[in-house]
Amino acid sequence: MNNKTVLVVDDDEDILKSLGIRLKQKGFEVFTAQDAYQAVMMTHKCNPDLLILDIGMPAGSGFTVMQKLSGSSHTQLIPVIMLTALDDEDARDKAKILGALRYFVKPYEFSEVLSAVKEILDPADE
Repeated sequence: MNNKTVLVVDDDEDILKSLGIRLKQKGFEVFTAQDAYQAVMMTHKCNPDLLILDIGMPAGSGFTVMQKLSGSSHTQLIPVIMLTALDDEDARDKAKILGALRYFVKPYEFSEVLSAVKEILDPADE
C-alpha cells in the first residue's frame, strides 16, 4: 500500500481530520478537499489513486465531481468510494451509474472503509 494516495472530500472538517489521520496511520498519503470545486482542482493537482467522496457539499455535489472527473482522460479512471449521510436508494443507484465502486453511509465503520480502500487499490492482496 505504500505510496498510494487518497483524496478525501467532505465538508465536515471532523471527518476530514479523523479519516485522514487514520488512513495516514495505515500508510496512505492523504489529501483533502472541502467542497466540489476543491475536489476537482485537487484531483487534477495530486492525481490520487482513490477518491473518497461525500455527496452533499458546497459548490456542487459529489455527483457533480464525478461527472466532471469522468470527462477528463486524466481523471476518468480514478476509483471512487462514496461516504455520505445520504441513505437513499436513488442516491446509491446514481452513484453506481456514475462509477462509484462502494457506498458507505455515515456514521461509518472505519474498518469497512479501510477494507474497501485496500481491496480497490490492491485487489491481489485480498
